[in-house]
Amino acid sequence: MTRPELSDIDFVKILNEDPDIGVAIASADGEIIDYNVNTPHVFGADPSHDYRGKRLDEIFEFEFAEERLQWIREVLETRQPLRVEHFYQGHRMISTMVPMIGEDQQAYVAIMTKRDCQTPAESSANRVMSQYLDLGPLSSLTKREFEVLVLLGHGYSVPEAAKRLYRSPRTIEQHKASIGRKLGVSAIADIARIVAVHGIKLEDLELERFLALRPEFRHEQEKVAESE
Repeated sequence: MTRPELSDIDFVKILNEDPDIGVAIASADGEIIDYNVNTPHVFGADPSHDYRGKRLDEIFEFEFAEERLQWIREVLETRQPLRVEHFYQGHRMISTMVPMIGEDQQAYVAIMTKRDCQTPAESSANRVMSQYLDLGPLSSLTKREFEVLVLLGHGYSVPEAAKRLYRSPRTIEQHKASIGRKLGVSAIADIARIVAVHGIKLEDLELERFLALRPEFRHEQEKVAESE
């Protein structure tokens, strides 16, 4: 019996077994050509829609889509893969973009996105980081509450957080109490756990907050969570 080789394996079938991996093919102008069964789940999108033939700027808010179009153009221009780190709907995600040529001789980009990732190990691919932060279930927090959450979750004491944010310790305590009411936590340890589970970094405080997915494409569970 001949030993199997990697070329014999249907990798898409294997990837479909992992609900946290989405694979899609996009054209140079951001049109979705095809995607695997898990892609809507990974991006919190309603799976009842057919996204083939839709452009990124139809599915996502303009600025968010434009950032991704820039990455697609870079991959096609350089003919080199690109690894992207982004924080989307409360999840740390890594996307790997690879140039490909279709049977029609047109250039496309294959995109594999893995949800709930930490910072990737060193690789030969170029790397970029999204400038947008989609907090998902944490979107109920105000800008200041999110700052307090991140600082306390990374080991800052209340006085240290107050000093960094140019606020009084009493104000920080008030924000902490509001965070507790919104997220159902009370202790610093609970806040640290939330920050760790979501993979939030201190440098994320510099990013622009955004709800990336257009409302009409959000999954019903996401809509319910947003309204609560």
